[in-house]
Amino acid sequence: MKSRCLASIGALPALLAVSHPAVGAQDQAELPRTANAPCDGEVDYCPSAVQLRVDRSFSAFPIDSALAAARDRLTEIVERGCDQSNECEWRDRSGVGHFAWGDDETALTIVIKTIEAEAFAGRPIEALGIGTARRQADVIANVRRFLGEGEGEGEGEGEGEVDCDPAHVSGNVGPVECSATLDPGWIQIGFDRDGNLLRIRFDGYHFT
Repeated sequence: MKSRCLASIGALPALLAVSHPAVGAQDQAELPRTANAPCDGEVDYCPSAVQLRVDRSFSAFPIDSALAAARDRLTEIVERGCDQSNECEWRDRSGVGHFAWGDDETALTIVIKTIEAEAFAGRPIEALGIGTARRQADVIANVRRFLGEGEGEGEGEGEGEVDCDPAHVSGNVGPVECSATLDPGWIQIGFDRDGNLLRIRFDGYHFT
C-alpha cells in the first residue's frame, strides 16, 4: 500500500447545534474508488472492515471521497472556511462535521469527521452506536459493543480496543478522553470532568 506523509490537525472548532433530520438515502455519496479497490499496493487508502463500518456510522460521505461530490449536500462552517491551506470544515444535515484537506480546491477530500454532543441534544447519535447515551460508562459500553471488542471482529492486533488511560489524553476532544486505533485511522471520544459526553472525532488517516 502506498504510504502517506504523517501529519494531523489539532482540535477542530465546535459545531453549531442543528435540528435537521438525519441524512437520508438520497444523500448517499459515491464510495471512493479506493474503498472498493483491492489492497494490492495500487491504492493509497485501504481501510479495514472495522474502519469502514465506523465511517458509515458517522455519515453517508466516506473518508477519502471528494468534497466536490458532496458539497451541495453539506453546509460550510463559516467560522473556519476554506482558506489558502484548504483546511475546510462542512456539516451534514444531521450535524456531523466533515473536515476536508487537499492540495487545491479540486483535490479536497474528506479526512476527518466530528460530532458535538450538544448538537444532538434530545436525539440519538448514530456514530459508533452511541445512541442516547451521554454518560461516559454508558457511551463507552455502547462503543465497545459497536466495535465488537473482545469478540474477535477486529482485523488487526488491537484494532478497535477502547483505551481510556488518562495518560493518553490528546486534548483534541476534552479533558477526559477515550480512544481506539483503527486501520489506518483512529477515533477519540471526549468527556468533561463530570463524565458527560462532549465530542467525538474520527480521523481517517494521517495526512499532510
